[in-house]
Amino acid sequence: MLLIEPDPDRRERLAAALRAAGFPVVAVGNLLEIAHWPADQAVVTVSPYFTPWWRFVGASQVVVLADNAKAGIDACDRGATAWTARDAHPDVLLSLLETLGIRAAACQPTAPSEW
Repeated sequence: MLLIEPDPDRRERLAAALRAAGFPVVAVGNLLEIAHWPADQAVVTVSPYFTPWWRFVGASQVVVLADNAKAGIDACDRGATAWTARDAHPDVLLSLLETLGIRAAACQPTAPSEW
């Protein structure tokens, strides 16, 4: 799973919660830090970094962390799988992933070198 969150504290909290739930996570602060696009992997990103391109390049699902409902709804209108509040507790994201059927086992990269 690819997590894009510019705020380092929030990024670490979310990455730790995802890892504790069994998700392999590559956590970055911005798009420039991505070494490879995620093929058949879920992406969790803040709304400013969301683009429908994520699905085109191979992301299986894209969950947007939005600062407000308008940004979240806009992202879904443009192709995001779902959205949640950016400042919500990490358990909210984990619950949303479960609801969407995104499981840790389904997020295993085919080879660690791909990340």
